[in-house]
Amino acid sequence: MKPEFYLTLFSKQQPRRSHVIFALLKQQTTGSAEYWGLRYQLLDWFGLLPQLRKNEYEQALQQLQQNKDLEQIEPGLYLLTEKGDKVRMQYAQQHYLPQQNAARIQYQTGAFMPLFLQANQVVSEWSYHNRQYYPMQASLKQRQSLKQWFKNQDKTQLVPHWFNTLKAFLTTLPEATANSLAASWVGHETAGLNYDQMDLPKTWTEFDFYLWQLDQYTALLIYLEQHTVIEDPIVQLYAIVGKRMQFPTSLQTSFDAAKNGQTLVDIAHTRQLKLGTVQEHLLTAAIWLPLDQFPYEQYLTKDLKGTFAQKLTDPDIDAWRFKTVRETADIQEFFNFRLYAIWQTKREQGHA
Repeated sequence: MKPEFYLTLFSKQQPRRSHVIFALLKQQTTGSAEYWGLRYQLLDWFGLLPQLRKNEYEQALQQLQQNKDLEQIEPGLYLLTEKGDKVRMQYAQQHYLPQQNAARIQYQTGAFMPLFLQANQVVSEWSYHNRQYYPMQASLKQRQSLKQWFKNQDKTQLVPHWFNTLKAFLTTLPEATANSLAASWVGHETAGLNYDQMDLPKTWTEFDFYLWQLDQYTALLIYLEQHTVIEDPIVQLYAIVGKRMQFPTSLQTSFDAAKNGQTLVDIAHTRQLKLGTVQEHLLTAAIWLPLDQFPYEQYLTKDLKGTFAQKLTDPDIDAWRFKTVRETADIQEFFNFRLYAIWQTKREQGHA
């Protein structure tokens, strides 16, 4: 990966914290990181690079600083420079940037893609009755999952169903895209082409090809959901991974109770949780849910909104500070403050 890729995640106007961006890419977030991910409009990049190493990330940022593409405003807080913005635009013209990030999160494409590639090889070799081949590398868990999936398939229908579903999906893609995607698959006496063997832009790297693949397999999963039945073998393969749960069970339980009218104090008491934990559950739900799916009116009363509007006058929500509105030591005050900032952010950004 070229260091310039990270410039696409920084802004020329909005100082951004590098640790927030790293946490989003790694899917290792806290409530604070998710809030700032919302402010940076980067939530869709969640979990894009789960294998990213901190030292590699920091070295890339150091190089971008040395190249005067990033300016460090304070420790860990960066702005794109004028030069960096030009480099960012040039990078976007020469390389591939994800187009299906929001759906990729929902469908867990990153976990599905290696399973599909392995299964495609298995089905291809099976169609030629060949059991003497070198399988693609896979983890023990992936091999076990694939073995169980194959065992459960109707072998008389597996090959035609697999072929027909993929053929139908490929016809929905531009011809060049479909040809490149199919050429990357490993099968019987077919090694599968590497990115530099395909008719792809010469400026692309292996990382660009990886991001491009993520988009294509996300499109495949969307197609499966809209056009196939549960008996389809690829649908059953995807079931091994499954859609990402919107929220962890504990958070969902707290949110459901809140929607049913329970106070946060009652939820904490009933569930034997700290009040701060329940508040964090609700704030996380507000960050991720569409504007009309969270009960803001239960907490942000007309009077409270009026008070906040009088005291939080800076048009830049990033500049808001809790001390501006804090009156007591009650932790409910910070919950209200952060929820108001989330609500205003979603309105500002045009969220539905």
